[in-house]
Amino acid sequence: MKAFEEIQVLDRLLKILCRSLPAYLADVKSWTRPDQQQIQSAIDHLVADQRQFAQRVSDAIVERGGRPNPGRFSSEFTAKNDLALEFLLREVLDYQEQDVEMIEYYVAQLESSPVLHVLAEEILGNAKGHRDILEEMVSFEDQNANDDVH
Repeated sequence: MKAFEEIQVLDRLLKILCRSLPAYLADVKSWTRPDQQQIQSAIDHLVADQRQFAQRVSDAIVERGGRPNPGRFSSEFTAKNDLALEFLLREVLDYQEQDVEMIEYYVAQLESSPVLHVLAEEILGNAKGHRDILEEMVSFEDQNANDDVH
């Protein structure tokens, strides 16, 4: 794979890391009830990891002669500004699942570049770990909602 192609894939990875729904929510700080702080904490940890990986991806882009460009947040995210995190949790999970699928695709594209492939696999493993945490939180929230009904 040529440096130009590597940079293109890395730019797409960078956009996922920098312009995800959790990254957006971290910037706007959605409202959270005191008993829902674990949701905020999970998102904060996800965003912190994304930022660390974004720096590594940016460094790899620069090393190959490119200029990191994370792009912009999706305009559809602005509709979520006034929603509490507990109502956004399932949507955050859905976006995380989409991100995992895209990262898997980029891992495959970077197979011929051993250093970048390892980096992409690290990003993928991390994204899957956060997805699993979010899945557990959604299940817990669903269970609590069912308990409140009965």
